[in-house]
Order: sequence, then structure tokens, then C-alpha cells
Amino acid sequence: MEGGGFADVFWPMLTAGTAAQRQYGASYAIAGADGVHPGWAGHAVMAYAFLKAMGLKGDIGLFMVDVKKNRMMTSPGHKLVNAKDGEYVITSSRYPFCACVPEGQGEPSYPVCGKDDAEKDSSIRSAMTLIPFNAELNRLMLKARSVKAGRSYKISWGSESRTFVAEQLERGINLAAEFPRNPFSAAFAKVDAAVAAKQAYETKQIKQSFRSPEAKADMEGVAARTEQEREPLAAAIKAAFVPVTHTIKIEPIP
Repeated sequence: MEGGGFADVFWPMLTAGTAAQRQYGASYAIAGADGVHPGWAGHAVMAYAFLKAMGLKGDIGLFMVDVKKNRMMTSPGHKLVNAKDGEYVITSSRYPFCACVPEGQGEPSYPVCGKDDAEKDSSIRSAMTLIPFNAELNRLMLKARSVKAGRSYKISWGSESRTFVAEQLERGINLAAEFPRNPFSAAFAKVDAAVAAKQAYETKQIKQSFRSPEAKADMEGVAARTEQEREPLAAAIKAAFVPVTHTIKIEPIP
């Protein structure tokens, strides 16, 4: 050992795969049909293992609302723009992870909101029923004060709405978990597509360019040329990662 970090991918894949077959049936293949190339669910479990090993904490953001005073406090990376009549407009530079994206806005293979089957190994959302990804690595929390005990509240975030009781809001709800389709989905899709484009080029760079006859004659030259081609793809990721303005609305249910 050289003091490097260690990610145990085997055990999470084994336990998640066993749980999935009990819950969703024997055809659920966490490691892929060939046991080597997993679908989105398997990739999500692997990502969970690596991110945990890296020591990431998962605190994406906190929105603390005083319903009676119509006030909101936000954590770093988020800024309250306006608060009026239970509607809170926020601009965020920190994104939650989105398990699905709008149709036509992401990579063709990425799960589409409303069309991905949460009982299939092709769904990231199905993996999130097997591992505590959202609870441990993807927390965008909404907490509310001055809510009336026993009363229900309608929470609207973007175009989606959910109902929660006061006690749930006092403890805090994880918006990233409760709203798979949310105001970040489209922006997330653009960032993900930019990342995928860079990775596709890097695969070509390593498998083809670095193994070409040209590379055998001049590896340094090939590396320099391909890195120049890769740089705009890396810059495109930063360009795609822009602040998102979104609205949370809290309404008491009579």
C-alpha cells in the first residue's frame, strides 16, 4: 500500500444486486447481463462507492424557511432573490444530482424523467432504492418553522408539487429525493452532456490516438495535439455549469 484511498465497490454491488433481485425479480442485473458492463443502476452503485471513499459529505444546500414571517435563510452556494406570499425565488450555483433529465435535453442513453422504469436496472432511480445515495451524498434540504402541528402543506418546486405534513417539514425534506424531475434537470442535462462529450473524446484519445503508428513515432507530439483538441471540451463543461434560478412555494392545505 502507498497510502492511497480504497473504494470497496464489490460489497455494495453484491448487496445491492441481491436486494434488487428480491425486490424487482431475477432478471435485474446490477452488473449487467454479461456480468461486466452494468446499466445505469450498476453505475450509480459504483459511483456511490467511489464518492463515499473520497469522503464527500453530500451537503448540497439548506433552505430554512420561517413560514409565518415569510423569510428564508440559505446556505452557501444559494441566494434568496425574493420572498413573497409563500413563494421563494432562489438562485443556486450548487446543483443536486438529477437521476433523470427532460426528454431530448441530455445524452440519448441518460434516463428520461417519466419514461425511466424505476424497477429496471436501466434506471438510476431504481439504484437509489437500493443504496442511500440521496440521504448520504445528495442532500438539498428544505426545513420550515412556524408550521402548524398536524397540518398539511403543498410544496411546489418548479412544475412539480408534493404534500407534506408539518412534522416532516420541521425535520426537513430532501428536495433532491422527493422531486426527481426538478428545476435543475435541464441544466444538469447540459452539464452531463458536456462531460459525456469530453469522456467520449478521451476514450478515443487513449484507445486510438495513443496507440496509433503516429504515437509510436512521436508520442509527445500526439499527446500535445490531442490535449489541444480536448481543452475546448473541458472548457465546455465549465461554460455549461451556470447558476439556476428556481422557485419554491409553500401553501397550507385547508
